[in-house]
Amino acid sequence: MKNLKLCLAILPLFTIACTEEYTGEVIETAHKTGSAHKTDIGPDNTANPFDIAGSIHNEILETLEQTNFNSQSVEEITILIDSVSAVYPPELVLLSSNATMSTRVSEIIWIVNSNNAIDDVLAVSSLGVNAKTSLLTFVNSLVLASDGPYEDIHSMIVSYEADILSNTEFTSDDKRIILTTTSVARYSIYGEKRKDKDWETGVTKIAAAVSGAEECMVLGLKMALTVGLCHNNNITQ
Repeated sequence: MKNLKLCLAILPLFTIACTEEYTGEVIETAHKTGSAHKTDIGPDNTANPFDIAGSIHNEILETLEQTNFNSQSVEEITILIDSVSAVYPPELVLLSSNATMSTRVSEIIWIVNSNNAIDDVLAVSSLGVNAKTSLLTFVNSLVLASDGPYEDIHSMIVSYEADILSNTEFTSDDKRIILTTTSVARYSIYGEKRKDKDWETGVTKIAAAVSGAEECMVLGLKMALTVGLCHNNNITQ
């Protein structure tokens, strides 16, 4: 373990629910600060029953950005994520015993080092054939739109989520995985736009969210966080 410096004294403990049926109010966490990409629209979409995934993703990321850490390996990043992802919001009950990032190191390394992570992840995903095609088409469209105004991106994602919710061919697992992923993408892009940053690692983060969401919502958002931090710190092993 190399130089993992955490200011854990200031880190809140988050309670997260891993459930396929969770619905609830979204907690908007993005700060309304000046930016070249400042928008009047928030990242939330309360019609998505897994919208909390993206909200918690951004909440944890903002907490991490206020800490002084120097993780040097994928394993250290997973320990960091597990350390801050426990109790949030407080009214939720931890339902999953298999959302621990430290058990996913080899999977994360595989995703981080993939030249085409979304295709590789979908190839082994439990998603149905039509659901895989739908998600891949959406991701490609999202990449093309990523340089545009956030309002347009938000509208596109929300419209896609409405289509997923109304699709009678997709299974409940298909919908859970896709809607967890779109929530993380919607909030992640919002955070990057507010900070005047390019959404450079977006597709790989989406792939990580899909991979984790196979198990549950919490693992989906934690996988996305972990892969994003690995990319931002040029960590591949």
